[in-house]
Amino acid sequence: MDDVPCDDLVSVIIPTYNRAEQVGEAVQSVLNQTWRHCEVIVVDDGSTDGTRDALEVFNERIRYVRTANHGVAAARNRGIRESRGSWIAFLDSDDLWHPAKIERQMLALREHDAAVCFCMSVDEDGLALDDLPLMNSGNQSGGTKYYPRRDCSMFLYQRHPFIQSMLVRRSCLRGSSPFDESLRVAEDTRLIHRLVLANGFVALNQQLVRVQRMRPTPGLSDDMDAGAAYSRYDCYLRVQVQAYRRLLNIDPIAARFVRRNMGYFSSRLGEIACAIGCREAAFSHARSGLGLWSGPKALARNLMVLMVYPASQKWFSKKWRVTPEAHVV
Repeated sequence: MDDVPCDDLVSVIIPTYNRAEQVGEAVQSVLNQTWRHCEVIVVDDGSTDGTRDALEVFNERIRYVRTANHGVAAARNRGIRESRGSWIAFLDSDDLWHPAKIERQMLALREHDAAVCFCMSVDEDGLALDDLPLMNSGNQSGGTKYYPRRDCSMFLYQRHPFIQSMLVRRSCLRGSSPFDESLRVAEDTRLIHRLVLANGFVALNQQLVRVQRMRPTPGLSDDMDAGAAYSRYDCYLRVQVQAYRRLLNIDPIAARFVRRNMGYFSSRLGEIACAIGCREAAFSHARSGLGLWSGPKALARNLMVLMVYPASQKWFSKKWRVTPEAHVV
């Protein structure tokens, strides 16, 4: 790797936790890249399922880093600190890349003299998982479009690009820990928001990432534990609030779209707080949600909490499988 020109080297960071049966395919999809100047760094976030043994087949073709279990944000940050490339890309350990992913993104970045590039992501059935196709509806297949710094187009759509589809110049990441480790989820959303506003981005109208949606074990977003869900939605809301504050003085229209997201997450937090019997928190979130119009369903949740709390608690407790002894109040 020492003879690779510095500006050509792409560091690919793969965080993993208990994915011994999937991580090998993810690694191989990077090793199969037509862009030959890649280093692969697998950060094992405290796996207990034989992940290290599963990776031994790759020998010196990858760098294996094992850490204590601190979550995906910490694992990605560790990977960044271990990396040597001028460009950084991220791949989750159960997802796959098209062999030409990095090469086509590097060409797009050089074409536009840009620092951030996203391509399209699909699921196992080839269905789009982000809203880049809507953003780039006039862009021909395989084409590119550049969105300049402080362009807020991405905020006008519900689904931003996946972090697995991003290729970014290392210098844009601002230090060795760009992912907010206090966030249980949405750490990628926060980083993407910051990067596109500060640097602009290139959208590559091509499906080059396959994201695994049907997992052998439930993912974090599938967890119906009320406590875990409350923490999850709190992270989502925090990230949306941060985006809203940034957008207010840049693009009021985009800020209104984000404000609607804030209303949705507030209503969800009110619902879950109600389910576990946190009456004061439930009322606070529901009142906030009423002031942040987010559609009829969110309105119904808020009104249920505020107007028929005892009945709502029974209903939401059943939905979130909360036992009576788990109620706080």
